[in-house]
Amino acid sequence: MNYTAIMYAQEIFHSDLLAGIGFGLCFGPPIILGWIAGVYSDRIAPSHIVIVSQLVFVVAGGVFVALHSVEHDKFLQITLYLSATFLVGVGWSFLAPSRLAALAQIVPAHSLHQASVIFNLLIMIGFGIAPILLAICKTNYGWNGVFVAISSLFLVATIMLSNIRTRATTDKALSVLRQAKEGLSAAMATPLLWQLLICSMLVYTLMGPMQVLLPRFATSVLGYGEIDRGLFLGVLALSLILGGILCMLFSKRLPFGLMILLCINVGAVAILAISQSTNIYTACAALMCAGMSGGFGVSLIVAGLQHHAPDHIRGRIMSIYTITSQVIPAFSGLLAGAMSQYLGVTTALQICAMLIIAFGIAGALNLKAVRAYKSV
Repeated sequence: MNYTAIMYAQEIFHSDLLAGIGFGLCFGPPIILGWIAGVYSDRIAPSHIVIVSQLVFVVAGGVFVALHSVEHDKFLQITLYLSATFLVGVGWSFLAPSRLAALAQIVPAHSLHQASVIFNLLIMIGFGIAPILLAICKTNYGWNGVFVAISSLFLVATIMLSNIRTRATTDKALSVLRQAKEGLSAAMATPLLWQLLICSMLVYTLMGPMQVLLPRFATSVLGYGEIDRGLFLGVLALSLILGGILCMLFSKRLPFGLMILLCINVGAVAILAISQSTNIYTACAALMCAGMSGGFGVSLIVAGLQHHAPDHIRGRIMSIYTITSQVIPAFSGLLAGAMSQYLGVTTALQICAMLIIAFGIAGALNLKAVRAYKSV
């Protein structure tokens, strides 16, 4: 859905700015709704929230089909585009924390860290397949083929999840606002939890510029066509998956905290290297490095948060992670799109990379609890 929103705006509306706004709407609503989603992921069986959230995505797919059929009315198209991307944001607000809360209930406690790494690996596989699937569907069936494929996959996933049984972990005696504050207070009272959340913010600051700018960079700088662009973005897919696999295989032998901080900084340097690339080989090598760093680092962060979050407020803790993982890419993607619109895609990538390098170095120097984080 997120790739579709970006590429559709760039191709149909010819606007990186609108692509950034659409990406922002896909990931922006959790800044408000994420707190509510976290509370209800503890109050209600989280598997039920997952199912309803996925149906919201199906509705968003239908809105995309509608907007593509009114090509003669640009204003209506843009209105429907913004509506569809907002629905995606609403769905993500509730889906992301509830599925993490559900995971903790369907695997044994001693396996949760490794299960979280595997879960994140599966997310990255989906993230990686997305641009390739989009390119194939669009080439053979047009944009409506893309929208129908996405909606169909969500329906299949919803059916597969229908027999999963989970339970509420807290009562409803307190107000939603009070319980949201309780979750935030618990996170801030534990140095490792809030510092891991800071690390997630740094990692996801990378994701916005990559998702918004790399499709444009692939066409305007590297000169790729539709399929070649999909394959180039598929390198990111492969590298994210490899990073997750390496984390699954070797993380227990390495200091978790130092690896997280290293991955943040290596990923930022790799983004800067991509902006300097003028041929397929150097661009792919740099993209591979960025993706592997991101995949390894995010897997450790998610697993660490899952392992150390108390059961009765897990949904709320993971909703804070959801907010960082969605609002931060939305904000950085919006800024990246605006910079690309007025400064050019290469300059925008360079500025984003240098800012993240500065933040990454500051994090490595100041996040003491993460530096001391060895293993579970």
